[in-house]
Amino acid sequence: MVETELTLNNEQGLHARPADLFVRTANKFKSDITVRNLSTGSNDVNAQSILRILSLGVYSGHTIQVMANGEDESQAIEEIASLINHNFE
Repeated sequence: MVETELTLNNEQGLHARPADLFVRTANKFKSDITVRNLSTGSNDVNAQSILRILSLGVYSGHTIQVMANGEDESQAIEEIASLINHNFE
């Protein structure tokens, strides 16, 4: 299992377009990917489900923990981290 903590600095957090990009990125991988909002203390949710991601209520400035487990776990974490660190652009 590989995990990382990331702080969202984009204006919308994980809502609408950024959430869609996040889920599309997560769905490219075979690994099981989960995410939790550390800022609110949420439970882990499936990162490959748009409804689950939107339910986290991640706003700008919130920190999330992303966990991947599977054959391409490292690559999954790297791409998701890059997406967030580049503000979904």
